[in-house]
Amino acid sequence: MIKIVSAAQMKEIDRSAIEQYGVPELALMENAGIQAMLRIEQLPGAPERPRIGIFCGKGNNGGDGFVLARHLHLRGYDPAVYLLAPRANLAGSAKINMEAYAAVGGRILECADESDLLRHETAIRHADVLVDAILGTGFGGELKGPYKMAVEKINGWKRCCLALDIPSGLDADKGIVHPLYVHADATITFGLPKVGMMSGTAATAVGTLHVANINFPEKLLADTPFEAWLPDDAWARATLPPRPAHAHKGTYGHAVIAGGNEGMEGAAALAALAALKVGAGLSTAAARLPLSRQFELGTLEVMGLPLAERLDDPANADTILAFIKDKSVLLLGPGMGRGPGLETLAAKITIGCNIPLIIDADGLNDIAPNKELLAKRNAPTIITPHPGEMARLIGITAGAVNADRLNCAKSFAKKYSCITVLKGARTVIAAPDGTAFINPTGNQNLASGGTGDVLGGMIAGFIAQGLTPLNAAALAVYLHGLAADNYTAEHDPYSLTASSLLAALPAAIRNIVHLPLPGNVDSGSRQEVVSADAHKPRGK
Repeated sequence: MIKIVSAAQMKEIDRSAIEQYGVPELALMENAGIQAMLRIEQLPGAPERPRIGIFCGKGNNGGDGFVLARHLHLRGYDPAVYLLAPRANLAGSAKINMEAYAAVGGRILECADESDLLRHETAIRHADVLVDAILGTGFGGELKGPYKMAVEKINGWKRCCLALDIPSGLDADKGIVHPLYVHADATITFGLPKVGMMSGTAATAVGTLHVANINFPEKLLADTPFEAWLPDDAWARATLPPRPAHAHKGTYGHAVIAGGNEGMEGAAALAALAALKVGAGLSTAAARLPLSRQFELGTLEVMGLPLAERLDDPANADTILAFIKDKSVLLLGPGMGRGPGLETLAAKITIGCNIPLIIDADGLNDIAPNKELLAKRNAPTIITPHPGEMARLIGITAGAVNADRLNCAKSFAKKYSCITVLKGARTVIAAPDGTAFINPTGNQNLASGGTGDVLGGMIAGFIAQGLTPLNAAALAVYLHGLAADNYTAEHDPYSLTASSLLAALPAAIRNIVHLPLPGNVDSGSRQEVVSADAHKPRGK
């Protein structure tokens, strides 16, 4: 598992490595360029000797590009470097590496305006790989001048683009804040990933993300402050609940799902089955009487707790609260519906539930008028809103939620003392103590009705087996996305449904359990650790 840092935290890592640990800036830049060269040689689909164009700015990101160019040249490639500033404007390590590249006979083409770039248009258009070494993590403004022009040309002319450290135009803390940025096919980031790269919208800029340790001191990375964790396969395997040989169904807990109003019965069924699919020993759906009988006859593995004909009947809260006293976890909300009576039911259950409570789907809309009750609970609480539901909970727009997903989830978790699972591209899992995860798995095909109910049931299933609520939420989100990634890799991108996601869960878990080698895996949207990671997976 890897730390995710802000731009300021990464800058402090750089400073500490140089000033406190005595690592020369030139050594860090050299290692970055070497790692980038190794990544180019592993790009899928590239010819054996690709034609490479490298766009360099005048700062240290450009310096990384010059190191890359020098090593490529020494290995028999003939890269062309397009320098977006006069040579005289370079200084420090960037200047040293520009001169070192020139000294071995490397080609440097100054492109200070559009006419210079257009003069090289044929060569750029025919390059197999274009490298973005224009701007690094310190940039936070809007692209202008030759940099703006170069990014437009890269996006329009590229066949394949590798960004060094971060795609130019992307804000390292906020992600996409301006319409113009490099659309990279892959990004190799140095040291640790940055928060802005992990925002949902930034996926179109970053492409496949590779994390390269360029030999920052291990102790420095271990001790540095950070914003969130990036889970990986090795962490998931270490976090999966054990399956002892002497176990019985009671060992794995009893999950209860309450919801399934008329016309939305399938939501409760999906959640109840998902709890079993990830290993819960027992699963009960508390639902209106007709649906309860349906479970007994159709969904054979799920037990039914009959509720009154109308889900908003006040007696239903008492029935549920009496039933769950000796159970492991309650999931409230799948297919629940909305209305004043249901708001009352949600409030009564929230304050009366003495076991871990997950609130999902319409349960979130129903508790929104009484959300202060979340902070008054004595048992753990997890909420699982999508951006629209989160917006209703805190009174802002969904766009504002997505513009600052990590801080939005963190602040709500702290204020209302609940683990907050903010769903969407790059789902955020935040705890009241400030611990957070940003999930790297999943894809746009999860935008299908019922997949969120599957996630809620998975979280319930892992809590039932004894995982902490935070690890249960993070593991469920990771495997939920992994199952979707695996399914999409094997089927057409349009056919993923909640039922097919359920069917894909066992294979995703099996892949984690039988990993041949911890870490160092790359599967589309998942992150690859290019060199040894100093961070140990956290336990359960």
